[in-house]
Amino acid sequence: MPRPKGSRNKPKDGMPDRPYRSPEELKSKMEEYFIKCERIEENAFPDEAGMRIFLGLGHKSYQSYMEDPAYELVFDWAQDMRESWAARSLASNPRNAQAFLNILKQAANGGWVDRKTDKEDKVIEIRAAGVGGIEAFKQ
Repeated sequence: MPRPKGSRNKPKDGMPDRPYRSPEELKSKMEEYFIKCERIEENAFPDEAGMRIFLGLGHKSYQSYMEDPAYELVFDWAQDMRESWAARSLASNPRNAQAFLNILKQAANGGWVDRKTDKEDKVIEIRAAGVGGIEAFKQ
């Protein structure tokens, strides 16, 4: 598979190769990948590894884009696309429900959880106001 246009740029000082020069250029190529998965490969799941291969990026290059604040919205959009695909597939094909749920639980695809997690401390406040006040509770 040919490398994307612009990949001729040599990495400097051990930095990963970054062939996409703008978030718009990267998003456009990601859109091509989602279309390929949906139409050409008969609704294949658009997984992150497959997208990285389609984009012609190694792990380090892909990670460097993900960590760049300028590209944050592009990666949020890609995660939303994968989550949407899995959720729609779950709804339309209940026979494969467990497989789709496992996909949705992966952090890169939405990070769904089976049950609500409560990480905040709960505070219960009891007010003894009204008729009788606090005296009503004394024995």
